[in-house]
Amino acid sequence: MIAPTGAIGATALARHLGSWRPAGPRPGYQALADGLRVLVLDGRVPVGTALPSERTLAEVLGVSRTTVAAAYAALRESGHLLSRQGARSVLSLPVQVPAEPLDLGAEADMIKLNIAAPAAPEQIVHDGFRHALECAPSYLAGTGLYPNGLRALTETIARRYTERGLPTDADQILVTSGAQHALRLVLDTHVCPGDRILLEQPTHHGTILALARHRARAVTVGLHPIYGWDLDQLESVVRLQRPRLIFVIPDFQNPTGLLLDEAGRIRLGEISARHRVPVVVDETMVELGLDVMAPPPLASFAPPGAQIITLGSASKTVWPGLRVGWIRVDGRPDTYALARYESDLGGAVFEQFAAQYALANLEAFLPARRARLREQRAAAMHAIAEHLPGAVPVRGVGGLCIWTALPRPVANATAAAAAELGVRLIPGGSAAAPRQRGGPRLASDVDRTARPLRHAPDHDVSRSTSSDRRTGG
Repeated sequence: MIAPTGAIGATALARHLGSWRPAGPRPGYQALADGLRVLVLDGRVPVGTALPSERTLAEVLGVSRTTVAAAYAALRESGHLLSRQGARSVLSLPVQVPAEPLDLGAEADMIKLNIAAPAAPEQIVHDGFRHALECAPSYLAGTGLYPNGLRALTETIARRYTERGLPTDADQILVTSGAQHALRLVLDTHVCPGDRILLEQPTHHGTILALARHRARAVTVGLHPIYGWDLDQLESVVRLQRPRLIFVIPDFQNPTGLLLDEAGRIRLGEISARHRVPVVVDETMVELGLDVMAPPPLASFAPPGAQIITLGSASKTVWPGLRVGWIRVDGRPDTYALARYESDLGGAVFEQFAAQYALANLEAFLPARRARLREQRAAAMHAIAEHLPGAVPVRGVGGLCIWTALPRPVANATAAAAAELGVRLIPGGSAAAPRQRGGPRLASDVDRTARPLRHAPDHDVSRSTSSDRRTGG
């Protein structure tokens, strides 16, 4: 469900649309519908914005009311517009929960750019499990159940926060089975069906799915591809909508790679305190700065009265196969531990020891990982420029993703064409764009990704359920 975030007048909407009219024989209603889709997908007009009436918009645009009515109908059909009798129609994003779980182990020859999952630093992971074997004997006499996490791991995580400028004690950490598990515990604790949650747009697809499963109402604020967060707009939406939570990815945002500066972190903390709304901070990409390192954690800038809930993970930094994440709060994470009891009694001991070893030895492998990611980004940007002269990628300063604006609204068709040629992509509405392969095949893999984009068919996006001009790669 989408909560209305305000309204836009016909004149302002026409100004945002710009030159939307079709140059050829294409129906005008399709061109108008595509133009409106691009506005909501780019974030220039937020999800939840009420559109002007058909008659008013038709008068301002100088078209027939039939054209506007057909465009609105096409948007409703594709899930980009929600209408209720007696109320203005509001812009939406179609959220599609996969009917089946992703079979990540299948299709071995596929280039899986749909999962932000780096390969393991083999030596560190090997040494980590050897460390686990050495530590295990003293734990075998017990139950092996540690609902808050192994003490050695929580101490290592707390030490890293302190090194980054946020004094933290091990008792402030709850270890989870990955960042998605951490997010689920936060939502289980704070959110009831129908609650509003403020999200960045675009954001991590897993977050959208988690909100859908909790039947929460998404309220979005668009990210500018260069300037990032519009915190004036964000606070305005908070003031109007009173969301239950604010969810942000300030460090090398997934999928744009953008970085929130210190002034923005201060402002977010002030918004949390002033409006008494918790801010959930996803830090899964924080160690993957490619051009700059991240500022101190957002929680370190929080004034009295702010509530900052920080989520972290070893998946992007070390290896997703460890399945280790965590929650960091200002006090004790007891409420999240209680929520956890409904599903499990703690994480795997061996994986926690391996993660503890890797996180205690970040400098042994992170410089090489960052260097490799810079090479991958350069190769991808080169391939996009060579094969897609009209595409505009966002050159993020870190992370694992490249968020790209295509010259035509063919993201869904592009993803389908790429899959036929052995490349898995996620269209822009879903927002995740990783790499899972490495080694000498990098350049050819990226080229295999870019070529299908060049030859993607002219797709009638008015008939697609989630087409847009964005894709990840």
